[in-house]
Formats: sequence, C-alpha cells, structure tokens
Amino acid sequence: MASDRRRRRKFRRRRLIIALAAVVVVLLSWSLVGAATTPGNSGLNAKWADWMRAHHAGFLINKAETWYYDLSAPTKGGHLKALNALPKATASGHKGPAAAKLPPHLPLPPPVPLVVTPGVPGEGVWQPVGPTVDGLPTMEVAQFRADNIYTSQITSAVWIDPLLAHIQLVPGIVEPGGTWSQPPYISPAELPTAVAAFNSGFLFRDAQGGFYLDGRYGRPLVNGAASLVLYKNGTVNVGAWGTEVTMTPQVVAVRQNLVPMVDNGQITKDATYNDSTVWGATLGAATVVARSGVGVTATGALVYVAGPALSARTLAESLQRAGAVRGMTLDINPEWVTFNFYAHPNPANPSIISASKLFPQQQRPATRYLPPAQSARDFFLVSVP
Repeated sequence: MASDRRRRRKFRRRRLIIALAAVVVVLLSWSLVGAATTPGNSGLNAKWADWMRAHHAGFLINKAETWYYDLSAPTKGGHLKALNALPKATASGHKGPAAAKLPPHLPLPPPVPLVVTPGVPGEGVWQPVGPTVDGLPTMEVAQFRADNIYTSQITSAVWIDPLLAHIQLVPGIVEPGGTWSQPPYISPAELPTAVAAFNSGFLFRDAQGGFYLDGRYGRPLVNGAASLVLYKNGTVNVGAWGTEVTMTPQVVAVRQNLVPMVDNGQITKDATYNDSTVWGATLGAATVVARSGVGVTATGALVYVAGPALSARTLAESLQRAGAVRGMTLDINPEWVTFNFYAHPNPANPSIISASKLFPQQQRPATRYLPPAQSARDFFLVSVP
C-alpha cells in the first residue's frame, strides 16, 4: 500500500515536471516567434530582450543581462599599443569660387586632456575624417582612454561642425513607430550626401522623454528631460527641456533621453558611479559596457562620444573632456551603440557607399542604417551637400 502511494506521488511529480517543462517550451516559443516577427533589422537577441520587457518578463532579461555583462566585462589594465584606424579626410563637398571666401565654420577644438600619460601617438588629438568643405573639416575624431583603470580600451569622440554638415533625426519603424515623411533608413535620395550616422537614445518606455519631428509629437516631450534639439538653420543644441531649450517655430526635431549628465561644463549630480535608477536598473551607472552620449560645445559644435568600456560617470567625464558644455547619454550596450562613416568611392555614382565603424567593438554592421533594411530605432544622419 505504501509503495503504491509512493508510485502515485512519483507519477504526479513526473506529470507536474512535464507540464511545467511544456509551459516553459510554449512560452519560450511564443516569445521567440514574437521577437522574430518584430519589424526592423535588429538582431534576434536584441528583439527578444525588447519583446520580453514589453510583455512583463523584464526581470528575467535583467538577470540574464547582469550575468552576461559580469562574465564579459572588459579587462582592467593592459597596454594600449595604437589607436584605431580612421577614414581619411577627403576633398569633397561644396567648393566656393576658387575658395576665395571660406564658408561660415566653427573653430577646431583643443586636444582632449589625457588621464593616462604618456599617451600613445596621436591620443587626444583631433584628426579630420570624411569630406571637407573648401578645405575645412566637417568632422574630427579624437581617441583617448576614459580612465586609468581600463587602460587598453579606447573611447572615441566625433566633433561635427553643424555649419558645414547637416544633422537630421530619422524615425525608426518601431521607435517611435508610426508614419513619417522620412523612411526608417537613409533614403536613396540621401545616399549621395550621407557621410555618417549614429544611434539615438533608449526605448521610449525607458527614455523618460519624448520625440518631435515633422511638426508633430511621436512621444510627448517632458520638462527637465535631456534633449538634443535640431533647428531649421542647421544649428543644434543640447539641454534640459523647458529651461535651457524650449519649443520655438525654429525647432525641427527633438529627441529626449533621461536627464543631463553635463551642464554648464560640469558633471551633474546624477552622473555618479553607483546610481541604479537614473541610468537603468539593469546595468546601473557603475556597470562598464558600451555607452554613447552627445553634447554641444561652447561654440555650437556637436560632439558624439562612445566607447566599449564606459560607466555613466566616465561617459560624462569623456563628454566634458571632449569639450561638451552640456551633454546627455544616448543608447548603451554593444548591440545599440553605433557610429558609422560613409565614403563614396565612385564619383560617377555617389549612391554607392563604403561604410566603416567608429570603433571595431560595435556589434552591428556598418551598413546598419542603409537601405533596404529598416531600422527598428530612430537614429541621426549626418550629410554634406
């Protein structure tokens, strides 16, 4: 009799285990199918993580990501032998009559101060990349170490002159979604003048901010949110919405993401090493991963900063060292941090593009924003007529 009860209990446990395993298989299959059918050209792992968070399973992804980033954290120390290779500056773009008069342009920034000395050759020095206009650089790149801990990891800053290059916000098919005048990629008409593109901010459910383009709101703008603002005259600005930047008839686009991390040339109180609420509960401010940010200099230039081994604090410090007087974080993680350069090797057909990455650890291909693939998330396009 006792043996019969044991067999029945064992049988019930086995059935329960089988039932639970079946539920897990069904839920996993459902989530993978849902992720795979999500629009956009994101990788399946990124789509799956986003799908799980959107369906109330973020706690599972958070634990998995924390485990993954702990295992794959960048190595501390190490010796940096050389900087990353960069595209050469090219004499293209508009040319005035015998260059008799230079077009309006911004002064070049001073070198980025080093925290690791002596630096490797060229560290912290701005190097022209991409097309020039009447011999003037539209973009400059400086490479440097962000701190004296991850001394083999390179952080890169891209300085962009908005008086010579045009910057525009491109909506993604999922973020913010909806119908816009611009497709979710660099359109064929824009390919001949495209020189670079870079990632935008967080998913809007995490960004704590909004999106404005084409004279309408893709997401409501939030007072106090860090905002990258583009204007009709081509100028740009970064600041806290409602105080440092506001809506005017001249505003073309606004992308908000979290709160400012550099203000009045100083690191803000929120850009700490250990915050786990402002910069994301999954990774937190102290987690060293790929991060990106953008700022504006005192002269009005745009500065994009990114690297494979940054905390929220060292990103803010890197923006400050690169000359940003106001700055904000953009997206994080290797899947999403992207800055790509575009060259036009065939003058007879400038629509043919050769794409390259700002730094080799970027996971997505350099063709991420090129047609016909549709970008899931919004991004910024840099072009030179």
